[in-house]
Amino acid sequence: MKLPPRQSGHRISNRISNKPETMKLNEEQLKIIIDAHLALEIATDNAIKAGCLDVNGPLFDAVWRGFENVTSVVDDGAWVSWFVYDNDMGKKGLSVTINEKKMKVKTVKALLKIMNS
Repeated sequence: MKLPPRQSGHRISNRISNKPETMKLNEEQLKIIIDAHLALEIATDNAIKAGCLDVNGPLFDAVWRGFENVTSVVDDGAWVSWFVYDNDMGKKGLSVTINEKKMKVKTVKALLKIMNS
């Protein structure tokens, strides 16, 4: 199987085609996914610093592509990555517009509302 070109950093996205509708999450489930994402980021960053993992290598790609593909079952809009990286876990207080309504996303609860809308 030929993989699509890599994207920069940890933002690897390879959405599964022809998949069923995205599942709805509750707040606890979303927190588990975000915590797992952060733990995986820490682990891979530490492995890179120790010289055990190449960011351009197949293991790094497989780890992040696998996480993103599994996450896409419940997050087809890549909201978790957006919340973690672009919105700095809500600290930036970025807004999104859903159904012509602008909403700030500062918390996991606000993110969940966006994801489930």
